[in-house]
Amino acid sequence: MAWLRAWWRAPPQPTSRSNAVFLRDVRQAQAFWHGLNEVQRQQQLQSLRRRLGSEGFTPALSASSYGLIADVVKGCLGFQLHDVQLLAAWWMLGQRLVEMATGEGKTLTVLLTAATGALAGIPVHVLTANDYLARRDAQQLEPVYAALGLRVAFVTSASLAHERKQAYQADVVHVTAKEVAFDHLRDRSARTVGDAASIVLRGLCMAVVDEADSILIDEACTPLILARAADLKAADQRYRLALYLARQLKQDQDFVRGDALQVRLTDAGQLRLVQLSEKLQGAWRWRRYRHEQVSCALQALHAFQKDVHYLVRDDAIHIIDDTTGRLAVGRAWSRGLHQMIAIKEGVRPQPENETLTQTSYQAFFPRYLRLAGLSGTLQEDRAELLRVYGLPTCKAPLRTPSRRDDRGTVVLSSVTQKWQTVVSHAQQEAAKGRPVLIGTDTVADSEAVSLALAAAGLVHQILNARQDEARGEAEQAVIAGAGQAACITVATHMAGRGTDVHLSDDAMANGGLHVINTNLNRSRRTDRQLMGRCARQGMPGSCETVLSWDDACWRELACGGWLRWAVIWARAGFGGASFARWICDRTQEAARHRGSRRRWAMLQSDIQMARQLAMAGREDWT
Repeated sequence: MAWLRAWWRAPPQPTSRSNAVFLRDVRQAQAFWHGLNEVQRQQQLQSLRRRLGSEGFTPALSASSYGLIADVVKGCLGFQLHDVQLLAAWWMLGQRLVEMATGEGKTLTVLLTAATGALAGIPVHVLTANDYLARRDAQQLEPVYAALGLRVAFVTSASLAHERKQAYQADVVHVTAKEVAFDHLRDRSARTVGDAASIVLRGLCMAVVDEADSILIDEACTPLILARAADLKAADQRYRLALYLARQLKQDQDFVRGDALQVRLTDAGQLRLVQLSEKLQGAWRWRRYRHEQVSCALQALHAFQKDVHYLVRDDAIHIIDDTTGRLAVGRAWSRGLHQMIAIKEGVRPQPENETLTQTSYQAFFPRYLRLAGLSGTLQEDRAELLRVYGLPTCKAPLRTPSRRDDRGTVVLSSVTQKWQTVVSHAQQEAAKGRPVLIGTDTVADSEAVSLALAAAGLVHQILNARQDEARGEAEQAVIAGAGQAACITVATHMAGRGTDVHLSDDAMANGGLHVINTNLNRSRRTDRQLMGRCARQGMPGSCETVLSWDDACWRELACGGWLRWAVIWARAGFGGASFARWICDRTQEAARHRGSRRRWAMLQSDIQMARQLAMAGREDWT
């Protein structure tokens, strides 16, 4: 019913006739703007802004705005906007999501939508996946916005309060979704105490979400919690006691591992825990409290792994974002999990946080008056995006036919064979003068590949969360080098989304970039993002996936039911290569459905909580 209601209220899909008429009007408008002198252009620009503000985004006014922006982009950047970019931007202006293939020019497509919204007098937030992209896009597009009479700014995790307030006064702000969501929470807290001077946002008016599937799907359930430090001394004793009790329990006998890093106590484990805690006093005598604390400690000990889920640096625990592969600066796990992991690693725990207010992306983004976005991978989850956010999905056509050579998936018997194969294939392609990009899931895997390449005498560069300074010039240097002939680059998800690997002439002549994926990701969309680094805009390129049956992904994704038995049979050699590839597809599909059900259950829980708080006369958490 939720999906049907969203489908009924969604804007209609654009027709081929309306698309053709719109493109014709844009090209005519571009020629009109190009023929004006500076005085005439300014007069017409002011008239356009007034009409956009009063009449809205009609097809005629939108075409005129796009024609102006296309002319400015050609003059400032030297690029002629393509029909695919113009159509995708128009669809987004109508509050839709657009799947646009990697390399088709999503940055300039977002510019068209954001600048048109800003010309209408609407404060626009362009939401990106990380600070590096927010800073890069704002700086690169500043001349275009300035020529349109607009001001652009960016906000990063390092921005101070006064810098944020000043930035949000700009017409267009490039910022990560996490930063704007926390600024919204801080503003709500400031309003509660009557501190109007601390408010930085001008409201949630219009958002254009780049890499929409990453933010709206992959991170939809990430709790965004605004908190303050609480007393550490009493909490520290509780953490250490919970870890002590957890260490007395045996895996598969007292507890079992589940999907999504969950740990569940068995009946025998619950009885064992009662015996261990029978002499404890206070809250430890409560069954629910005891189970929650020990379950959290079991997660810290057995589920969360160093160099996979977090890094230990500067006497502190730093979370690795599993979507971007970057350090999640300023983020901490809740319920004492962060502190328990610190104790496990011998690091001094930070004070426990006391929740002031919280939200999630599923609850935050519907608050925008106008919402749109695009990504290279949206089709798989278009039903969920329509049901949760009310946004239909359109697929933009390719400007030029793809020349990507997909060599398929191979699953080997051991991790050792897997790395040997990866090194062998990388060496073969580099010998041809082709650049090679090896994509890994974790920091530990990237370093394992690096060691194997070094042992084979292959020169390479590496990019992972350990090089957090690489978010600036160093990261740009690594990505720039990745497109040079015979260059081998090992990277985590940091080189997945939003990364444009520019190929040298020699590299293109030798066959383009070759991508090797070494992990079965939770979603097929993540695989497609990595493969999208090669063969962009009709250029040559190839990709392949190399896995092993010993990879941790099988324990996490194919953890139960018939899939577990299928993996056992395939490991034993039944079915061959085609059966192994079929299992990979079914495993990812099952993980996608589990994730969708989990996100929907969380959304319904948030809605129910908001209703209960409203009945009690209290403000909701979001």
